[in-house]
Amino acid sequence: MLSSKQIEVFYNIYRYKSMTAAASELKVSQPSISKTLGVIEKNLGFKLFLRKGKFLAPTDEAKELFEHASLVNSQLKNFNYVANSFKSRSLDFINIGTTPSLGESIVPEIITKYKKINPAIRFNIINLNSIDLIEDRYKPDIDLTICFNAPNTQKEKRITLCSGNHVVASPQIFNLNKKLDIFDLIKYPHIEITNLLTLGDFNINMKEYLINNHINFNYIARSDSNSAALSLVSKGIGIAIIDDTSSKLANSNIRISELKQKFPYEVNVVPKKEVLSLDCTKFIEYVSNQAF
Repeated sequence: MLSSKQIEVFYNIYRYKSMTAAASELKVSQPSISKTLGVIEKNLGFKLFLRKGKFLAPTDEAKELFEHASLVNSQLKNFNYVANSFKSRSLDFINIGTTPSLGESIVPEIITKYKKINPAIRFNIINLNSIDLIEDRYKPDIDLTICFNAPNTQKEKRITLCSGNHVVASPQIFNLNKKLDIFDLIKYPHIEITNLLTLGDFNINMKEYLINNHINFNYIARSDSNSAALSLVSKGIGIAIIDDTSSKLANSNIRISELKQKFPYEVNVVPKKEVLSLDCTKFIEYVSNQAF
Protein backbone atom coordinates (compact mmCIF):
# COMPACT_ATOMS: atom_id res chain seq x y z
CA MET A 1 0.00 0.00 0.00
CA LEU A 2 2.89 2.36 0.83
CA SER A 3 6.30 2.53 -0.80
CA SER A 4 9.48 2.38 1.23
CA LYS A 5 10.04 6.08 0.47
CA GLN A 6 6.61 6.99 1.84
CA ILE A 7 7.27 4.95 4.98
CA GLU A 8 10.58 6.79 5.37
CA VAL A 9 8.76 10.13 5.12
CA PHE A 10 6.19 9.06 7.72
CA TYR A 11 8.97 7.81 10.02
CA ASN A 12 10.81 11.11 9.94
CA ILE A 13 7.71 13.27 10.37
CA TYR A 14 6.79 11.20 13.42
CA ARG A 15 10.35 11.36 14.74
CA TYR A 16 10.69 15.15 14.47
CA LYS A 17 7.01 16.13 14.79
CA SER A 18 7.76 18.69 12.08
CA MET A 19 7.59 18.65 8.29
CA THR A 20 10.39 21.20 8.09
CA ALA A 21 12.73 19.06 10.21
CA ALA A 22 11.77 15.92 8.29
CA ALA A 23 12.49 17.69 5.01
CA SER A 24 15.88 18.77 6.32
CA GLU A 25 16.71 15.20 7.39
CA LEU A 26 15.69 13.77 4.01
CA LYS A 27 17.24 16.68 2.09
CA VAL A 28 14.05 17.52 0.19
CA SER A 29 11.74 20.53 0.21
CA GLN A 30 9.06 21.04 2.86
CA PRO A 31 6.27 21.21 0.23
CA SER A 32 7.44 17.82 -1.07
CA ILE A 33 7.10 16.32 2.41
CA SER A 34 3.65 17.89 2.86
CA LYS A 35 2.50 16.54 -0.51
CA THR A 36 3.82 13.03 0.26
CA LEU A 37 2.06 12.99 3.65
CA GLY A 38 -1.19 13.97 1.93
CA VAL A 39 -0.82 11.06 -0.50
CA ILE A 40 -0.04 8.65 2.38
CA GLU A 41 -3.11 9.68 4.38
CA LYS A 42 -5.31 9.48 1.27
CA ASN A 43 -4.07 5.96 0.50
CA LEU A 44 -4.56 4.82 4.10
CA GLY A 45 -7.93 6.48 4.50
CA PHE A 46 -7.21 8.09 7.88
CA LYS A 47 -5.23 10.92 9.44
CA LEU A 48 -1.76 10.31 10.81
CA PHE A 49 -1.04 13.73 12.34
CA LEU A 50 -2.97 16.64 13.80
CA ARG A 51 -1.47 20.11 13.95
CA LYS A 52 -0.90 21.51 17.44
CA GLY A 53 0.73 24.91 17.29
CA LYS A 54 4.07 24.63 15.49
CA PHE A 55 4.22 20.86 15.83
CA LEU A 56 2.38 17.80 14.54
CA ALA A 57 0.78 15.43 17.03
CA PRO A 58 0.55 11.79 15.93
CA THR A 59 -2.84 10.10 16.00
CA ASP A 60 -3.40 6.75 17.73
CA GLU A 61 -3.12 5.05 14.35
CA ALA A 62 0.23 6.75 13.71
CA LYS A 63 1.52 5.63 17.10
CA GLU A 64 0.77 1.98 16.27
CA LEU A 65 2.26 2.27 12.78
CA PHE A 66 5.46 3.95 13.98
CA GLU A 67 6.86 0.76 15.52
CA HIS A 68 6.52 -1.02 12.19
CA ALA A 69 7.91 1.98 10.32
CA SER A 70 10.95 1.89 12.61
CA LEU A 71 11.64 -1.71 11.61
CA VAL A 72 11.32 -0.85 7.92
CA ASN A 73 13.63 2.15 8.36
CA SER A 74 16.20 -0.02 10.14
CA GLN A 75 16.09 -2.57 7.31
CA LEU A 76 16.53 0.22 4.76
CA LYS A 77 19.62 1.44 6.61
CA ASN A 78 21.03 -2.09 6.67
CA PHE A 79 20.31 -2.48 2.97
CA ASN A 80 22.01 0.80 2.15
CA TYR A 81 25.01 -0.11 4.32
CA VAL A 82 25.56 -3.37 2.45
CA ALA A 83 24.93 -1.69 -0.91
CA ASN A 84 27.45 1.03 -0.07
CA SER A 85 29.96 -1.63 0.94
CA PHE A 86 29.78 -3.01 -2.58
CA LYS A 87 29.85 0.47 -4.07
CA SER A 88 32.87 1.60 -2.05
CA ARG A 89 34.73 -1.61 -2.79
CA SER A 90 36.34 -0.75 -6.07
CA LEU A 91 35.93 -3.63 -8.50
CA ASP A 92 39.41 -3.15 -9.91
CA PHE A 93 41.01 -3.93 -6.54
CA ILE A 94 41.64 -7.37 -5.09
CA ASN A 95 40.25 -7.08 -1.55
CA ILE A 96 42.18 -9.23 0.93
CA GLY A 97 41.01 -9.75 4.50
CA THR A 98 43.89 -10.68 6.79
CA THR A 99 45.19 -10.38 10.35
CA PRO A 100 47.49 -7.48 11.34
CA SER A 101 50.49 -9.78 11.84
CA LEU A 102 50.06 -11.48 8.46
CA GLY A 103 49.41 -8.05 6.97
CA GLU A 104 52.87 -7.03 8.16
CA SER A 105 54.70 -10.22 7.19
CA ILE A 106 53.61 -12.72 4.54
CA VAL A 107 50.94 -10.64 2.74
CA PRO A 108 53.35 -7.84 1.65
CA GLU A 109 55.77 -10.55 0.48
CA ILE A 110 53.08 -12.18 -1.67
CA ILE A 111 51.92 -8.86 -3.14
CA THR A 112 55.48 -7.72 -3.91
CA LYS A 113 56.24 -10.94 -5.80
CA TYR A 114 52.94 -10.87 -7.67
CA LYS A 115 53.25 -7.25 -8.76
CA LYS A 116 56.58 -8.04 -10.38
CA ILE A 117 54.71 -10.16 -12.91
CA ASN A 118 51.43 -8.20 -12.86
CA PRO A 119 52.31 -4.58 -12.03
CA ALA A 120 48.88 -3.19 -12.95
CA ILE A 121 47.01 -5.18 -10.28
CA ARG A 122 45.88 -3.19 -7.25
CA PHE A 123 45.19 -4.51 -3.75
CA ASN A 124 43.06 -3.39 -0.82
CA ILE A 125 44.19 -4.87 2.53
CA ILE A 126 41.48 -5.14 5.22
CA ASN A 127 42.91 -5.88 8.68
CA LEU A 128 40.70 -7.91 11.05
CA ASN A 129 41.35 -10.48 13.75
CA SER A 130 41.12 -14.18 12.92
CA ILE A 131 37.71 -14.68 14.53
CA ASP A 132 36.12 -11.91 12.44
CA LEU A 133 37.68 -13.35 9.29
CA ILE A 134 36.53 -16.91 10.00
CA GLU A 135 33.00 -15.86 10.92
CA ASP A 136 32.58 -13.69 7.78
CA ARG A 137 31.56 -10.58 9.72
CA TYR A 138 32.72 -8.31 6.88
CA LYS A 139 32.06 -10.58 3.92
CA PRO A 140 30.70 -7.94 1.47
CA ASP A 141 34.08 -6.18 1.50
CA ILE A 142 36.32 -9.22 1.00
CA ASP A 143 37.25 -11.25 -2.07
CA LEU A 144 39.52 -13.63 -0.20
CA THR A 145 41.01 -14.08 3.25
CA ILE A 146 44.55 -14.96 4.27
CA CYS A 147 44.43 -16.22 7.85
CA PHE A 148 45.57 -18.87 10.30
CA ASN A 149 43.97 -22.33 10.34
CA ALA A 150 40.83 -21.61 8.32
CA PRO A 151 38.15 -24.32 8.63
CA ASN A 152 37.83 -26.48 5.53
CA THR A 153 34.16 -26.40 4.54
CA GLN A 154 32.40 -27.73 1.47
CA LYS A 155 31.33 -24.21 0.52
CA GLU A 156 34.73 -22.56 0.96
CA LYS A 157 37.82 -24.55 -0.02
CA ARG A 158 40.96 -23.44 1.74
CA ILE A 159 44.37 -23.33 0.08
CA THR A 160 47.45 -23.90 2.20
CA LEU A 161 49.82 -21.02 1.66
CA CYS A 162 52.45 -22.09 4.15
CA SER A 163 52.82 -23.97 7.42
CA GLY A 164 55.05 -23.71 10.42
CA ASN A 165 55.42 -24.18 14.14
CA HIS A 166 55.20 -22.06 17.24
CA VAL A 167 58.30 -20.59 18.82
CA VAL A 168 59.18 -18.71 21.98
CA ALA A 169 59.75 -14.95 21.84
CA SER A 170 61.64 -13.69 24.88
CA PRO A 171 63.49 -10.52 25.91
CA GLN A 172 67.21 -10.72 25.17
CA ILE A 173 67.89 -9.90 28.83
CA PHE A 174 66.30 -13.26 29.82
CA ASN A 175 69.16 -14.98 27.92
CA LEU A 176 67.11 -18.09 27.07
CA ASN A 177 68.59 -20.98 25.10
CA LYS A 178 67.97 -21.30 21.37
CA LYS A 179 66.06 -24.57 21.94
CA LEU A 180 63.65 -24.95 24.85
CA ASP A 181 61.39 -27.51 26.44
CA ILE A 182 57.95 -26.14 27.24
CA PHE A 183 58.52 -27.11 30.89
CA ASP A 184 61.46 -24.65 30.94
CA LEU A 185 59.00 -21.79 30.47
CA ILE A 186 56.93 -22.24 33.63
CA LYS A 187 59.13 -19.95 35.73
CA TYR A 188 58.87 -16.98 33.35
CA PRO A 189 56.07 -14.37 33.11
CA HIS A 190 53.94 -14.94 30.00
CA ILE A 191 52.01 -12.77 27.57
CA GLU A 192 48.99 -14.74 26.38
CA ILE A 193 47.83 -14.22 22.81
CA THR A 194 44.05 -14.47 22.66
CA ASN A 195 41.42 -14.34 19.90
CA LEU A 196 43.78 -15.97 17.41
CA LEU A 197 43.51 -19.34 15.70
CA THR A 198 47.14 -20.40 15.26
CA LEU A 199 46.62 -22.88 18.08
CA GLY A 200 43.50 -24.42 16.56
CA ASP A 201 42.61 -28.01 15.74
CA PHE A 202 46.04 -28.96 14.45
CA ASN A 203 47.68 -32.29 15.36
CA ILE A 204 48.57 -31.25 18.88
CA ASN A 205 46.56 -28.51 20.48
CA MET A 206 48.78 -26.55 22.84
CA LYS A 207 46.05 -25.72 25.33
CA GLU A 208 45.17 -29.40 25.65
CA TYR A 209 48.85 -30.22 26.03
CA LEU A 210 49.19 -27.74 28.89
CA ILE A 211 46.13 -29.13 30.67
CA ASN A 212 47.12 -32.78 30.18
CA ASN A 213 50.61 -32.09 31.51
CA HIS A 214 49.44 -29.90 34.40
CA ILE A 215 51.39 -26.88 33.15
CA ASN A 216 50.24 -23.52 34.49
CA PHE A 217 51.88 -20.46 32.99
CA ASN A 218 52.04 -17.17 34.88
CA TYR A 219 50.06 -14.93 32.49
CA ILE A 220 50.81 -11.34 33.41
CA ALA A 221 49.33 -9.78 30.24
CA ARG A 222 47.02 -10.68 27.36
CA SER A 223 46.70 -9.41 23.81
CA ASP A 224 44.68 -10.36 20.73
CA SER A 225 47.51 -9.10 18.52
CA ASN A 226 50.82 -10.81 17.77
CA SER A 227 52.40 -7.42 17.09
CA ALA A 228 51.29 -6.04 20.47
CA ALA A 229 52.54 -9.17 22.23
CA LEU A 230 55.95 -8.80 20.56
CA SER A 231 56.06 -5.17 21.64
CA LEU A 232 55.49 -6.23 25.26
CA VAL A 233 58.21 -8.87 24.94
CA SER A 234 60.55 -6.23 23.52
CA LYS A 235 59.99 -4.12 26.65
CA GLY A 236 61.15 -7.01 28.83
CA ILE A 237 57.74 -7.67 30.38
CA GLY A 238 57.61 -11.40 29.63
CA ILE A 239 57.76 -14.16 27.03
CA ALA A 240 55.18 -15.23 24.43
CA ILE A 241 54.57 -18.37 22.41
CA ILE A 242 53.98 -17.16 18.88
CA ASP A 243 53.84 -18.53 15.34
CA ASP A 244 57.15 -18.46 13.50
CA THR A 245 55.66 -16.34 10.68
CA SER A 246 54.80 -13.51 13.08
CA SER A 247 58.13 -13.99 14.85
CA LYS A 248 59.82 -12.44 11.79
CA LEU A 249 58.47 -9.11 13.05
CA ALA A 250 60.63 -9.35 16.19
CA ASN A 251 63.19 -6.59 16.73
CA SER A 252 66.74 -6.87 18.06
CA ASN A 253 65.53 -6.78 21.68
CA ILE A 254 63.80 -10.13 21.21
CA ARG A 255 65.31 -13.61 21.06
CA ILE A 256 63.45 -16.33 19.16
CA SER A 257 63.86 -19.87 20.49
CA GLU A 258 62.69 -23.18 19.04
CA LEU A 259 60.34 -25.35 21.08
CA LYS A 260 61.12 -29.03 21.56
CA GLN A 261 57.38 -29.77 21.44
CA LYS A 262 55.80 -29.09 18.06
CA PHE A 263 52.62 -27.05 17.81
CA PRO A 264 52.02 -26.62 14.06
CA TYR A 265 49.76 -24.22 12.18
CA GLU A 266 48.85 -23.30 8.62
CA VAL A 267 48.30 -20.01 6.83
CA ASN A 268 45.38 -20.45 4.44
CA VAL A 269 43.89 -18.58 1.52
CA VAL A 270 40.09 -18.83 1.33
CA PRO A 271 38.03 -17.37 -1.56
CA LYS A 272 34.97 -15.65 -0.08
CA LYS A 273 32.80 -15.23 -3.16
CA GLU A 274 31.10 -17.71 -5.45
CA VAL A 275 32.03 -15.62 -8.48
CA LEU A 276 35.46 -13.97 -8.41
CA SER A 277 36.86 -11.43 -10.81
CA LEU A 278 39.35 -12.68 -13.39
CA ASP A 279 42.17 -10.78 -11.65
CA CYS A 280 41.29 -12.34 -8.30
CA THR A 281 41.07 -15.84 -9.80
CA LYS A 282 44.51 -15.45 -11.37
CA PHE A 283 45.96 -14.20 -8.07
CA ILE A 284 44.58 -17.21 -6.18
CA GLU A 285 46.02 -19.54 -8.84
CA TYR A 286 49.38 -17.83 -8.38
CA VAL A 287 49.51 -18.18 -4.59
CA SER A 288 48.34 -21.79 -4.85
CA ASN A 289 51.52 -22.65 -6.74
CA GLN A 290 54.01 -20.68 -4.68
CA ALA A 291 56.06 -21.54 -1.62
CA PHE A 292 56.23 -18.82 1.01
